[in-house]
Amino acid sequence: MVKPTDSLLRTLHLPEPYPLQRAIMASPAKRKVICAGRRAGKTEMAALMAIRNDENRLGLAYGSQVLITSTTQDQADVSWRRIKAWLRPLLDSHDAYKSDSHRLIEWKGGRLRVKTGWDADVLRGEDADLLILDECARLDPVAWYEVGAPMLADRDGTAVFISTPNRRNWFYTLYNHALENDSGRWAAWRFPTHANPFLSTVGVAELASDMTSEAYRQEILAEFLEDQGQVFHNITGCATAQVMSPYAGQFVMGVDWGQANDCTCVGVMDRQTRRLVDMDRFNGLPWAAQRGRLRAMADRWQPQLILAESNSIGGPNIEALVADGLPVQGFEMTASSKPQVIESLALAFERNEICILDDPVLVGELGAYERHASRLTGRSQYGAPQGLHDDTVIMLALCWYACLHSGASLRFS
Repeated sequence: MVKPTDSLLRTLHLPEPYPLQRAIMASPAKRKVICAGRRAGKTEMAALMAIRNDENRLGLAYGSQVLITSTTQDQADVSWRRIKAWLRPLLDSHDAYKSDSHRLIEWKGGRLRVKTGWDADVLRGEDADLLILDECARLDPVAWYEVGAPMLADRDGTAVFISTPNRRNWFYTLYNHALENDSGRWAAWRFPTHANPFLSTVGVAELASDMTSEAYRQEILAEFLEDQGQVFHNITGCATAQVMSPYAGQFVMGVDWGQANDCTCVGVMDRQTRRLVDMDRFNGLPWAAQRGRLRAMADRWQPQLILAESNSIGGPNIEALVADGLPVQGFEMTASSKPQVIESLALAFERNEICILDDPVLVGELGAYERHASRLTGRSQYGAPQGLHDDTVIMLALCWYACLHSGASLRFS
């Protein structure tokens, strides 16, 4: 184990964390969720933790494998420049290896890397003792649930989720989970910009008049705001189902296709209970293998109808599945048909008529899903925020629409 009393480390001039930062760093929780205002010192604290967190014996100074991921290259560069400046004596000694092109520093068994996580798949293959997701409210939830969590499994690593809120998306769900969890492994903090004692009190006070009320509440007070464009409400109240084993009943399936950048999502819904009972999500598979997984799920549940998106790549897959004898019908997502299925699903949540799986990716995508009015036509347009995905949302919408219309001839305008 590397000792942080190494003579080189004693030459570093790391900033002293202020009390709230110190309390967060000292917490023994394995999952730390920090909701902070802009300029509250969250990125600086993350960089400090990556270098040395003495209370938890984590960081480069302790020989840890550390990964910091941020939303964009510019954001990642902020952390990288700060870390290099603080570690300058160490780097000048040539005792450490540094690669600017890979944003990587290695020293005495420790490794610290800063990567852009806009595309969560670029993080695959990494492992970590400490994973820091900076501005994670603007990351795809896949960056944690499918990529980040597994990389900590080998050594029971620590994850730090740190961000300014972005409405009530998956970070909001994660924050509330941390608040409600009493196992000791999770902890949550919320501190506004005012908590940073090094900012100008006059400058911070003037922000209230310089910003809109909503922007001030979210960006400065670190409040989770309900998005005016948010489509789905009462999500957590309806997310009480668990994956079921096949049983006798009347079932329908919904399918949203994807391959490289997006995932293919397949869901099964019980027509009578309006409950999502099973779900599969995958990407990177050849079309034949994807159809094979769909057929396997259909064999288990024997659906009366499989409603699959027919846009572009969906058409040939649907033809192949119909040729195999599956009850598949295509649904083309258009400017007029998409609002039908999305608004029908939104109404189901409001009326508490649907029960979905308590799946973090599904819940996160539903919470982030947005409505915008077209400037040209005034019509509602629906989709995921830039950089996020809506694969599970479309799958669920097709499940619900098939559930309502199974047994009748489906016509879409």
